[in-house]
Amino acid sequence: MKSNPIKPDALSIGTKGGKPRIKKRFPWGWVVIGVLGLGAGVFIYGAKHAPLTLAISHPVPYKAGERNPMLTASGYLVARHRATLSAKVTGRIAWLGVEEGTHVTKGQVIARLESEDLVADRERVQASLQQNEADLQRAQNLYKEGILDKASVEHLQTQVSTLKAQLRYQDASLENMVLRAPFTGTVTQKLSEVGETVSPGSAGGANAINAIATLADFDSLELEVEVNETGIVKLKKGMPAEIRVDALDVDPGAKPLRGELREIYPTSNRQKAVVVVRVALLDKHEALLPDMGAKVTFLGEPFKEDAVFVGREQVVRRQGKTYVWIYKNGVATLYPIELGEENPIGFMVKGLPADLPMLVVPQEVNLEEGKRVKPKEM
Repeated sequence: MKSNPIKPDALSIGTKGGKPRIKKRFPWGWVVIGVLGLGAGVFIYGAKHAPLTLAISHPVPYKAGERNPMLTASGYLVARHRATLSAKVTGRIAWLGVEEGTHVTKGQVIARLESEDLVADRERVQASLQQNEADLQRAQNLYKEGILDKASVEHLQTQVSTLKAQLRYQDASLENMVLRAPFTGTVTQKLSEVGETVSPGSAGGANAINAIATLADFDSLELEVEVNETGIVKLKKGMPAEIRVDALDVDPGAKPLRGELREIYPTSNRQKAVVVVRVALLDKHEALLPDMGAKVTFLGEPFKEDAVFVGREQVVRRQGKTYVWIYKNGVATLYPIELGEENPIGFMVKGLPADLPMLVVPQEVNLEEGKRVKPKEM
């Protein structure tokens, strides 16, 4: 039986000089594992000791005499003088003299309803009145001459008075076919067209049925905001306010508008636990429109001396003491502070330099003192 020859491999036993010898391969696998482990260690070390990129902010300073912000809230611009206009009687629109954006003055005719039948009826009453007035004049002359009795004259006088009353009623009916502006303002919505039949609405405002137009006085624009019940005690009528309208804040140099707390509604919303307040605009702007979003800051008493505030999210509490993270010599450092009164900005801090570079540390970042930081200006 023929046997297959066995080929020697790298680990086979050979002979040299009559002595057995074992051939070994170089351990490349261990070398690769070692290189990978070394690379991972270098990466971990580098990631651990690499500088952390954090934004830099500064305390918010207030000069002596500036007012202390007490409360902030959001709301919408509304017109104090606003009306949804509808006809006093049912009728079909014959003429409509406004469009969206039309400026009208008080008493200006906005629309007319079809009234040919009323005009004809008035002409009939007018003709009857003229005839009865002429008959009354002749009857009075005959009464003076003793030809006609007094009862006949009084009967004609009653007819004339009745026809005059009917004529006044006809004039009032014709006036009801005309819709006039109740105040000076701008038409914000045209709700009907010529040829449509309209009727008196049983509900006003946005719920009006078969209305003709909506009119608003832009000079009476004010801000309506909802204030939490817990903050309403800080407010009082007449206190100043700063208003920032979202549509105007797109301009980098936009300044807040001056306002004044005009009214605190004497009721609360039990579902939301808020109270509605109205803030009058002391500064006007031609770009302001109803229903624009805005933010208001109610201002309290002026600061008696310079003050510096830091945000609540920047305060760090450790072992009963308070700090802020600052950027110093390329690393994160805890700076001890003493908190004072609170406002919507945050906490007042005494003795804190207004130009101190503070670090903005996200909540998910576990920052340690001495950690290298790469600053990023906000």
